[in-house]
Amino acid sequence: MDTQKLRHDYFLPGAIILAGLILSFAIFMIRTEATPKLGAGTPEMTRPVSPVDRIIGNPEAKVKLVEYADIDSEYSKQFQATMQQLMSEYAAGGEVAWVYRHFPLLDQHAAAASHAEAAECAGFLGDDDAFWRFIDALQSAAPGESQFPIEGYASVAAQLGLPQAEFETCLQNGRFTKKVYDDSTNAMEAGAEGAPYTVVLVEGQEPVGIQGALPYEDMKRVINEALAKTR
Repeated sequence: MDTQKLRHDYFLPGAIILAGLILSFAIFMIRTEATPKLGAGTPEMTRPVSPVDRIIGNPEAKVKLVEYADIDSEYSKQFQATMQQLMSEYAAGGEVAWVYRHFPLLDQHAAAASHAEAAECAGFLGDDDAFWRFIDALQSAAPGESQFPIEGYASVAAQLGLPQAEFETCLQNGRFTKKVYDDSTNAMEAGAEGAPYTVVLVEGQEPVGIQGALPYEDMKRVINEALAKTR
């Protein structure tokens, strides 16, 4: 199991380490989905959207797309590009929001949870834009099945103009370890079988789970159908 656990180069409190070990074991059999499925999981277990979430668009939007993603996942990378394109079209209207949560698949991508924490540190020390740009930088540098090395964080942080010492301290202190753990736990509660897993929340409607990376045209159809239900 050693190669399937998050490889931190820093000390974390014992309770957090234990939580990480439990999460690693729980995720062991989960696979990244190659074939998208609509109506997947138990999306009603998705926790409510709150200020702790990373959001593009109106937090009060009638349609929210809550994505649980693994930064190193090939399919999450594909879906990241899809969602960025869609939000460039829908976010300004205020009716659609993209909520990003973490779901590192530790058996497949040993550093994925570290990536998630690093992205949160970037957003904390910079701004919301720095969070998204950090993820973009990691995925651009390691496309497809490639996995970004944690040794590259310093270079990305410097590119984003983040204070280096504070960034390293944020990682070393495990400031966002619990947040990543909580996101991952909720992903499993909501029935995620891999990453990405997306829950479509429509005001006044039952939530719908989507397992896998739907292509642009299919996601656009999902959004338009969801919007139609709000009118």
